[in-house]
Formats: sequence, structure tokens, C-alpha cells
Amino acid sequence: MTKIFIDPGHGGSDPGAVANGLQEKDVVLDISKRIDSKLNEYSGVKTRLSRTNDTFISLSNRAKMANDWGADYFLSVHINAGGGEGYEDFIFNGNVSSATESNQSLMNKEVVEATGFNNRGKKQANFAVLRLTNMPAILTENGFIDNSNDANKLKNNSFLDKVAEGHVNAIAKMFGLKSESPSNGENAPSKPRSSTPNNSNRSPNKASGTIATIQRTLNSRYRLNISVDNLFGPQTKGTLIKGLQTELNRQFNRGLTVDGIFGPKTRRACVTVRQGARGNITWILQAILHCKGTSPGEIDGIFGAKTRSAVRTFQRQNNLQVDGIAGPQTFHILFK
Repeated sequence: MTKIFIDPGHGGSDPGAVANGLQEKDVVLDISKRIDSKLNEYSGVKTRLSRTNDTFISLSNRAKMANDWGADYFLSVHINAGGGEGYEDFIFNGNVSSATESNQSLMNKEVVEATGFNNRGKKQANFAVLRLTNMPAILTENGFIDNSNDANKLKNNSFLDKVAEGHVNAIAKMFGLKSESPSNGENAPSKPRSSTPNNSNRSPNKASGTIATIQRTLNSRYRLNISVDNLFGPQTKGTLIKGLQTELNRQFNRGLTVDGIFGPKTRRACVTVRQGARGNITWILQAILHCKGTSPGEIDGIFGAKTRSAVRTFQRQNNLQVDGIAGPQTFHILFK
């Protein structure tokens, strides 16, 4: 099983570069979630994100998380600033493996090919996340936030999808990943299907992947009609909240307005879910954990050991009490 650790740069009190109505921390989190979603269309791969929301994590802790997990590859996603234009990537400027160098060549080629970015080249630097990680690692700089041409691209959902696709194409080739459902029936590594953005003229409802399955289940179970695009965004999060509100009303007579907004009333209405629980609320917990980058294993509505481990991991990453029990505070941060 190949383990890919995805690190959206900055976060929380550290916005990164800011210009043209964009904050680096927001754009790189969006790109990283798209990378995560696309990688999950391959078999034999596990992913983990250093952060899944607007949280500050120190550079040393990002590297420690990847090292402790035993990641096979570390990818740190950033946006540049300083008056330039285009894409560049970095590996550590000390002793690195030949795999690190060849992986950088693949990443540089695939991202530039997918995006059409001006190629600023393959570079080396003494960045902490590259120096402190134990596995091949790379830091990508995906355009300049203070360049109006690059910034306009970064405001476009379909372009962000291309940025993510370039990263995933490279990782698939690095590790010989196989598509879960290749169209030609061959076992050779192939590029992932692009997740269709919501504003596309193509119907996204044939998308595959775990998030797409979650979206279909939500539509069927709660008689909704959200886009099935295998991307976790505000629409899917809001629908999961609607599902939670519906279940709290059905099972516990909470009298909530089913509006998809996790406000104080919904927080107070939440029940405590722990190992051994079964049902739709557990399913919603598993679904949001997966969408936020902490996989609970199979999303089956059964709170087993893997789900408890995922809850504990999420709690640890978000400075919550690490007890493996999902209560109102854990649900609040999950839906933040």
C-alpha cells in the first residue's frame, strides 16, 4: 500500500501570501483536497492531509505527522509570490535520494503539462518540511498570487482541477498506481479521470470515487439532488449537515431546522457517538472524516476500531481531547 502525505501550506493564523483577493492558505487547501480526491480513484494507495481546515500546524509537526505515519511520499502544496509568473518545485538542497530527484522531474513535467504554466524549473532549498521528512519529498509552488494573470487562473475551479490532476498524474507514474476502473481493461498505470467542476457543461453524475459514493447515498437517503462530482466542497458539507440534522430529528426529536448550517442549535443537539455504535449518524461521522482527510476505513455505519482510530487522529490534529469519542465538540470542528 502506497502512502501519500499531502501538506496544504500555511493555515490558521498564517495566511501565507495574500494578493488579488486570494489567500494562499485557502487556495492550497482547495488544491490539496482535489489531489486527495483524485488519488482515491486509484487502488493500492492511502492518503493523509496535514490539515483539512483552516488550522495552523508548525512545520516540524507537519514533517513529524508524515514520518510517524510512515508515508512513502511527502507533497507540500504552495502558491508563490514576489512578482514572478508560473510554476516551480523544490527538493531539499542537501543529500537526497535518486528517487527524490527523478520524482521531481516527473512532478515538474506533469504539472506544467496539465496547467500550461510557465515553467520556472526544478529547484532545491533548505525548507524545513523537506529537511525534516524521512521520505522523498517535494514542495510545489503553483503560480504567483501577486501576478494578476496567475491569480485569475487560481480563481477558476476548472484550472484548480488541472493543477491537482498534474500532481496526481505524477504520483501515479512514480508509484505505478492503477486506476480502480480502467476503461481499457489493462493494468497499466493510467491518468485519473478529471473530477468535473460544478459549473461544467458536462454532467458530473457519472463520477466515481468514495466521495461520489457518499454524494449518491446522500441524494438517495435524504431525497436530495446534489452534484455527484467526487469533490468535497460546501455543497457536500452542507448536505452531510442536513443528513445529521434529519437523523437527530428522527431519532432524538431535536426539532432542528434542516438547513445545512452547523450552528449552535445543531451543536447542542449532537449526541455522543462511540465505538460499538451503528446507524446513519455513524455513517455521517465516517463520511465527514473521510472528506476531511482522515479515513475511517469502510464507510458502513459501524463504529469499529478503524473509525475510533480516525476520530482519535482527527482530534489529535485539531487539538481536541483525544478519546476516540465523537461528541458535540468533535462534530463542530469536523463541520467547521
